[in-house]
Amino acid sequence: MNNTFFAVMVICNRKIEESLTFRSLEKLGVSVTVCDNSTQENSNRNIADRGVGYISMGGNLGLAKAYNRALDSLKGRNGYVCLFDDDTEVPSDYFEKLDCEIEKSGADIILPVIRDKVGIMSPCIIDGALTKRINSLSQLNETNISGINSGMAVNLKLFEDYRYDENYFLDFIDHAFLRDMKAKNVKISVAEGLELCQSFSANDHKNINAAKRRFRIFKKDYSYFCQQSGDGKTVLQGRLYLLKRQLNINVFYRLGL
Repeated sequence: MNNTFFAVMVICNRKIEESLTFRSLEKLGVSVTVCDNSTQENSNRNIADRGVGYISMGGNLGLAKAYNRALDSLKGRNGYVCLFDDDTEVPSDYFEKLDCEIEKSGADIILPVIRDKVGIMSPCIIDGALTKRINSLSQLNETNISGINSGMAVNLKLFEDYRYDENYFLDFIDHAFLRDMKAKNVKISVAEGLELCQSFSANDHKNINAAKRRFRIFKKDYSYFCQQSGDGKTVLQGRLYLLKRQLNINVFYRLGL
C-alpha cells in the first residue's frame, strides 16, 4: 500500500473481545488504538499486552474527548486515521480499497458507503440542520455531502490545527467535523466500492425512560450543532425537528408500538 493507516475505535461498558470491529481490525495488520469510555471495571486494558494502543478515559467522557485523546497519541505520525464504531465488521480488503481511493482521488477525507436495514445510511445529504438519506451517490455534491464517522478515513495532517469540539458528547460530531472541513475546502471523496454494514441502534430502546435519556443527549448535541451554524434558518429547523422527534417518542410509547 502507498499510505499508512491507523485505526481508532471507542468502546463503552463492553468487553473488547465482544466488539465485532475490534475482532476484524486485529486480523488486518494495522495499528489499532482503543479509547475506553467505560464506567465499570473490565479487563480491556489487557489488550495493551497484545500490541494494541489502549487509552482509559476514566469514565464516559464522550466521543469528542475520546477522539482527541486518540489523536494526541498519533501526533507526529503521517498517514490516515480511520474512525470506527464497535459494532461493524471490517472487510479484509478495507484498507487496500481505501488506499486505491486515496491514490485515485487525492482526497484528504474518504467516506465509505454504509448500509443498514433501510438502505444507504452514509454518506447523506445535509441541508442546514436536516440530514437526508440518498438513493444514489449521484445526489451528492461538494456542498451537500455529509456522513457518519464510522469507517471514515482522515489525513492526519488535518489535525495539526484542528481538534474535535468537546462540547459535543455523542451526536453530530461527524456532521460538525465535515461542515468545518468543507468550510476549509478540504476535498472529500466517497469510495463507491467500499461498503460497510452497520446495526444502528440510536433509537432502539426497550422503554420510554431509556428513549427519553437518549433523546436528552441528542437534544443537547443537536442544539449546539444548530447554534454553531450561525444561521437563523438552521436554528429554527433544529427546533422544529426536536419538537417532532420528541412528539414521535411520546406517541410511539403511548400506542405501545
